[in-house]
Amino acid sequence: MDKQGFTTGIVHGDRISGSEHGGVRQPIHTSVQYGFERVEDLIGVFQGTKKGGFNYARQGTPTTPALERKITKREEGAGSICFSTGMAGITATFLTLLRAGDHLVSSRIRQRE
Repeated sequence: MDKQGFTTGIVHGDRISGSEHGGVRQPIHTSVQYGFERVEDLIGVFQGTKKGGFNYARQGTPTTPALERKITKREEGAGSICFSTGMAGITATFLTLLRAGDHLVSSRIRQRE
């Protein structure tokens, strides 16, 4: 197959990898409850030892990794991480890069009245 253009890749990229239950497109999971046959599986999902599972819609649904895959592919990157808010992304960046004893310098933005 020829290399897809940028727009074609965005529109049709999820059709190549397929979707669950025979869907043509990846569905959007806005709110989902997850059930497990064994409590050990639920514990594994919470602890991150069981891959590919979800435990609570606010902590992620199948929509999140689908978006991350699409962004990674479009940016030709190694991986992507999506956050629910901009502040969550900023906080994760700071917690990853800063170590004990580091200093963060910031300025206060004054609100116009």
